[in-house]
Formats: sequence, C-alpha cells, structure tokens
Amino acid sequence: MSRDTRSPAPDPAPRRALLRTAANPEPGLDYLVTLRAPLSTGAAVEVRYVPDREVLDAAALGAYLDALPGQDAAGPEALAALLLGDLLNELLPRWVRVAVTPPPLGELTQSIVMEDRRPGWDNPPLLARLAPL
Repeated sequence: MSRDTRSPAPDPAPRRALLRTAANPEPGLDYLVTLRAPLSTGAAVEVRYVPDREVLDAAALGAYLDALPGQDAAGPEALAALLLGDLLNELLPRWVRVAVTPPPLGELTQSIVMEDRRPGWDNPPLLARLAPL
C-alpha cells in the first residue's frame, strides 16, 4: 500500500482575498479589460476579461502576483491555471483569458494561454477584435 506523501494544497482563500473587486459601473455592457504585469522572475502576465457584476481592482493584481509563492517556479502552465482558477472564483467574469510568457530561453519563446467563458455567453464581434494568438 502506498501513501500519498505530497503536502496538502495551500488554502487559496488568503491569496484570493488579494484580488479585490468593485461593482461594475456598466453591468449591461460587454467590454474588454486588459491588465499586464511583469513578474520578478522576468516572466509577464496578461489578463483580459469581459466583466459581469464585478471589475478587478487593477492595483490589486500586482499585490496578488507578488504574494504568489515562487510565482512561476512550478512552470508557466501551473501559474496560468492558478491565475485562471483564482480569477474565475473571485471575479466571475463573462469571459477571461490569462497569458503567461516566461523569459526567453535563448531564441526560444513560449506563451501559455488559458481561456474560459460563462456558459451561454458569447459576443462574436467583441471577441473577433482580439488580436490573434
């Protein structure tokens, strides 16, 4: 019989509490919000979302990213998944895309993009204006 020796996952509530939100001033309107932030490791994060009832306090994103343990030590995929999960939980957006771009490895560049949308929500004209990946 083998035992799972992994540490339990840390409680996400303290880090998610750093993602402060405010009431959306235009909840009946679909519009795009884009936030970009560098990480101390040289990686970069871009968050794009269509808000529903709440908008993210832009200054809070920097504090949230600074508080992430090891920021991207687990890899850019794990960081993108963590960010996406936390934003979906706290913000409840109509649509959200998270991109994590680690520092280049020589001439190799990489970008991880994860996206989610609320079931039943769609706005093809708005999403068509997004730059292709």
